[in-house]
Amino acid sequence: MEQQQYQFREHDLMEIFKSVFGYTAPPFLFSLQNKVENALFRKSKTSEEYEFNTTGERREYNMHGVPFYANNANGNEMFLPIWLIRPDGSRLLLQNTVSSMVGTTIIKEETMVNRKGSFKEEIALSDWDMNVKGLIVSTDMDYPDEMVYELVQLREMGTALGIENARTSLLIEDDEKVVIKRLRFTEIKGMKHIQAFEMDLVSDNTFSLIIE
Repeated sequence: MEQQQYQFREHDLMEIFKSVFGYTAPPFLFSLQNKVENALFRKSKTSEEYEFNTTGERREYNMHGVPFYANNANGNEMFLPIWLIRPDGSRLLLQNTVSSMVGTTIIKEETMVNRKGSFKEEIALSDWDMNVKGLIVSTDMDYPDEMVYELVQLREMGTALGIENARTSLLIEDDEKVVIKRLRFTEIKGMKHIQAFEMDLVSDNTFSLIIE
């Protein structure tokens, strides 16, 4: 019987991510890797020599109903996907991303005479700063121009965008909005079909001005 051949067009995004951004932060669950290992090594959950503990059923959504997982343009599963939402309601799924968020507290400090330290008074909470790094992988092995153009168009809109993400839904209250502060495209030598990008976003809260 002829052995079945397995051909994959995906690349090792973890290594590419490391070469571009300087550290390893896999943006997706290794669904493709699991398929390869199962095919090559005939892995199973039971064996005469060892046993695997059965994992519990995973949660698909967070406490606010936002999904933990989504498939990228190449069909691989990503963890903590990020959608940016245009004012007309159309959505763009950012490809193969990892993100971090920082929020600071604005504090007024007063020095007290004949006392060590200072008196601190909380003034306000700052906006959330969000950094997103990702890899766009073309589905046709050429430069992913359409997806790059979509990112550029989002930045040039010059308006607040909606965001859907399992983490931001816990940190940004009410109507989740962000503004693109910076968009950077990084070169990847020798790979014409992959484009790395980095975005800096800041949360944008909606205020109502009442004049009496």
